[in-house]
Amino acid sequence: IGEQGTGCANSTGLGGVLMSGGSPSVSSSTLALQASQLVPGGVGVFFQGNNAINSGLGIPFGDGLRCVGGAARRLQIVTSDSAGTSRTTVDIASIGLVAPGDLRRYQLWYSDLGTLCGALFNLSNAAEITWQP
Repeated sequence: IGEQGTGCANSTGLGGVLMSGGSPSVSSSTLALQASQLVPGGVGVFFQGNNAINSGLGIPFGDGLRCVGGAARRLQIVTSDSAGTSRTTVDIASIGLVAPGDLRRYQLWYSDLGTLCGALFNLSNAAEITWQP
């Protein structure tokens, strides 16, 4: 179990934290997702979904909780840096096929070869974003 606002604890003892920055505007496309408290050098996938699974509480998946589902869409494969941080560098609005007014959920799936429960992967917390024009 991780701290509130994080994913479940990974092999660093912390849970992955997903945050967003920039504007969730379809026309300006400056939104970026960043995850921290990850396993350094681990591979991950930022993904988008339409639904909050189990009212946002998630369901067990790997060593974490999958909170995002429904028409899941892979946005970008990343590798975390030596500080355990990764971020998107793609146009999320374009890849995610979002329109103004769309509510989408985001999460990071990431590898963790030293997992606590042996699944070899974990997930960050999730974020909800309503897209603007």
